[in-house]
Amino acid sequence: MAKLATMKVWNVEHGLAIHIEAPNGKCIVVDLGCSPNFSPLMRLRGKEVHYMVITHPDLDHIQDVGNISYARPKVLDRAKCYTRQDLLEGAKDSAKDTIKAYCDFVESYNKPIPYLDPDSPHNPNVFGGLQVQTFRALNCDKSKRNNQSAIVVLTLGNAKVVICGDNQEESFNELMQRSDFKEAVRGAWILVASHHGRRSGYHQEFMKLVNPYLTIISDTKKGETSVTDSYKRYSKGYRVHSSNGCSEVRYCLTTRQDGSIQVVFGTSDDPKYVGTLAVEKGIS
Repeated sequence: MAKLATMKVWNVEHGLAIHIEAPNGKCIVVDLGCSPNFSPLMRLRGKEVHYMVITHPDLDHIQDVGNISYARPKVLDRAKCYTRQDLLEGAKDSAKDTIKAYCDFVESYNKPIPYLDPDSPHNPNVFGGLQVQTFRALNCDKSKRNNQSAIVVLTLGNAKVVICGDNQEESFNELMQRSDFKEAVRGAWILVASHHGRRSGYHQEFMKLVNPYLTIISDTKKGETSVTDSYKRYSKGYRVHSSNGCSEVRYCLTTRQDGSIQVVFGTSDDPKYVGTLAVEKGIS
């Protein structure tokens, strides 16, 4: 029998918000981006959110925290090196309420989950066979929050998805020294690009190692797009369907051009196939 997971990369303009529904219906949330008229968290009303990863605490990755009551997770992963004072220092007045709400939220999670605990998100039994790995560079200067970003790897059978935060060269260089990280990201089917597809988040050796079928970029129409061609060069291409019934082979998808994007991935019950992958753009 096939096992499938569904990932939605929401169009939140400048920011990142990703929801994954595991084969058993439990949900994983990566980042809390939102736009002025759209809250991804509100879409999770009534669902079981087991695991949430805040890649790093920049405003465009935590903006939706005011709606956390719709999707409060059982387990939270975030960068622990920042205090409330660190995050508020130098922040614009318009951002301070969001930062305070974020601090209130993360400070309520003060009990670590042991790796072998039955509720540990790293236990594939929790998500019906979907394996979740989270990597962070540990030695980067914390004054550069982008380099404290997590990278999340989702594996289901032969299907693999890699989700980056806003990692830049320093954190990639550190992580690429780790054999477990390189093995985890090697040959992924889908990559969500670092730092909204900007040049500062592009790392050629990492991209060569991942070598996905498709790269997805979450960014506003005002975003810097100079490395989109570089992502295309190291992506193999895959047929993407659209909500109007059309399809085409694509190498790179962007929320600024394609809207919200849905990826269904997993194992196949047909022995002629190594797995299942379906991608649709422009979902609502």
